[in-house]
Amino acid sequence: MLNFQFYQKVKTLYGSGSVMQLGELLSSIGSKKTMIVCDTFMESTGVVDKMGKSLKDANVDYVVFNKVMPNPAASMVEEGAEICNREGCDSVVAIGGGSSIDAGKGINLLRFNAPPVLQYENPEVEMKLSLGLITIPTTSGTGSEASDGIILSDDNHLKHPILAPNAMSEYCILDPDLMIGMPPRLTASTGFDALTHCIEAYSSTLENGLIDFFVEKGIETVVKWLPIAVQDGSNLEARGKMAVTSSVGGWMLGYGHVHAGHSIAHVIGAFFDVPHGSACSWSEPYALEFNAPAMPGKVKKIGEFLGVKFQGNETPEQIGAMTRDAFIYFRDEVVKAPKAKEYKYDESKFEEMAREIENEL
Repeated sequence: MLNFQFYQKVKTLYGSGSVMQLGELLSSIGSKKTMIVCDTFMESTGVVDKMGKSLKDANVDYVVFNKVMPNPAASMVEEGAEICNREGCDSVVAIGGGSSIDAGKGINLLRFNAPPVLQYENPEVEMKLSLGLITIPTTSGTGSEASDGIILSDDNHLKHPILAPNAMSEYCILDPDLMIGMPPRLTASTGFDALTHCIEAYSSTLENGLIDFFVEKGIETVVKWLPIAVQDGSNLEARGKMAVTSSVGGWMLGYGHVHAGHSIAHVIGAFFDVPHGSACSWSEPYALEFNAPAMPGKVKKIGEFLGVKFQGNETPEQIGAMTRDAFIYFRDEVVKAPKAKEYKYDESKFEEMAREIENEL
C-alpha cells in the first residue's frame, strides 16, 4: 500500500498587509458571499471592518459570526453553520487564534456534511471534501491554518480531536502585521504551542527525514525569536519568524503528529480552562524526559537546540533530565512564560485527569 508522506494542500499568501488581498482572493475563487468567523475581541479591533472594505471593493458580500469562545463548543459551530447555510454563504473566512480557525473549519465542514459535527471524530464516518475555507491567523501557535485537525469541546467541556484532511483550509493569509498587538503573555503561550508542535513531530514514532528538515529549523527559530517577540511585540521580523514557524509546525502535524506532551496538555486545558500553549509548556519537559530512553538521539538534539552542552558520555536518562531542565530554564527564565500556579486548579480532580490522559494516549 502506498503511503505518501509529503504534500502541502494549503495555498498561502504571506507578507505584511496581505490581509487586504482577501477580497481579491475570494473574487478569484468565484465567491459571492462569505461568512467571517471570529470572536468579539477580534471584531472590536477594527480588523474585520478593514476586511469588509476589501470585500466590498471586490463586490463580495459578507456576514459576520462573532460567537467564538476559547475551546470552541460543537454547539456553537453548529449554530454558525446553520446561519451560514441560511444566509447562502459560499465560503468561510476564519480570522483569529486557533479557536476561531477551528470553529471556521467546523462551520465550513457542515456546509458540505450533515451535523452533528462531533460524529466526524469517528474516522469511519464519511467526510465529504469541504472547499472554500480561508484562514487568517492572528496568533503564532496552533498552526491550525495549515493542519488537518479540528478540536472542539462538548457540553461537558471535554475536547474532541477530529482528524479532518477533507476540511482543511483551502487558502491561508499569513500577515505578520496582525500579530503586532499580541500581549507578551499570549505571545509566550502561543509560542510554546508552536515549539511543542515542532518538538513532538520531531520525536514521534512517525518522524522521518522530510519532517526533520522542517521542524529542526522550527525549533531553532522559536528558541531564537520567541524571546524577542515577547520582549518587543512590535518587532515585525520576530513576528514574521514566529508566524512562519507556527504555520510550518501546523503543517507538520499532518505527518509527525503529537505525543504525550499534547495529550496531557489537552486534559489540563479541558479541566481548568488554561491556554493550550501554556499547558504544553508545563507538560513537554517531562514528556521529553520520559521519552529519552526510547529516542536519546532526538531528545539530545532538542537539548542542544535549547543550549545544552553534552559531553558525549551521558546515559539516555541523563540526556532526558538535562533536556528537561533546559526546556524549563528557557520557559521560566528566558521567555518568562506564564506559570501553572497563576491559574486556578483543583487537586481533587487529578485522579480523574490521569484517567483521561490515559484514554488520550
